[in-house]
Amino acid sequence: MKINRKEAENSKELKLWAHPKTHAKVLEVFAGFKQKGRVLDMAAGEGSLSLNLQGFGFDVSACDIDPENFKVDRVECTKCNLDEKLPFEDKLFDYLVCIEGIEHLENQFSFIRECHRILKKGGKLVITTPNILGLASRLKYFFTGFFPLVQRPINEFIRCRLHDHINPITYYQLRYILHTNGFEIEEVTTDRHRTSSSLLVWLYPFLRISTRSTMKKEADPKQREANKVIRRHINSKALLLGRTLIVTARSL
Repeated sequence: MKINRKEAENSKELKLWAHPKTHAKVLEVFAGFKQKGRVLDMAAGEGSLSLNLQGFGFDVSACDIDPENFKVDRVECTKCNLDEKLPFEDKLFDYLVCIEGIEHLENQFSFIRECHRILKKGGKLVITTPNILGLASRLKYFFTGFFPLVQRPINEFIRCRLHDHINPITYYQLRYILHTNGFEIEEVTTDRHRTSSSLLVWLYPFLRISTRSTMKKEADPKQREANKVIRRHINSKALLLGRTLIVTARSL
């Protein structure tokens, strides 16, 4: 599905707070949804994603900690802090989307609980965050103790969560938060493969063996079954090579 030329040209004038390929992949995810509905674009920035989703035929609302920066006139942007109770009624939205936001939050568990509260049963939540399980990310962490995009100690004297990744999160940590708060992951994908990770694919057999060995220690039968899915995702191209973790989860 494509948005019309005028909408596409207008959206290019809006500043993106994430990589353009991340936005493009999220739009691809939404284009694959069979039914339209009401969407909340969380941490919406200037509104590029909101504008494109509206062009797809979705009924779009937006929220941001600084709605003065939002520049799409036809979409209402509500002031909200994603670390606090969201200013929306229960079961109001069919879809929620948050691009590159959750790694900035102090309270990731409460954020996901709030998402579940305002999302209709069966509704979809799409979240993106830097993929710190990629091969290049793991290698960087091994040598420096820091992940990409968190390349030095966070400044303790200038608190600016809008720019600092104070809580980088792995796939399995995000899965735990989602699956213990009323969601079930339906899809795990990425926006693009990193060349630096692709050069490390020779490590794959060793990682696969190590991951399997670690998970064999789990005693709970139900968790062992869940670990099979987790292991499949961890060892997928999307997570080993991908720059961004993109998760679609359904509200139960």
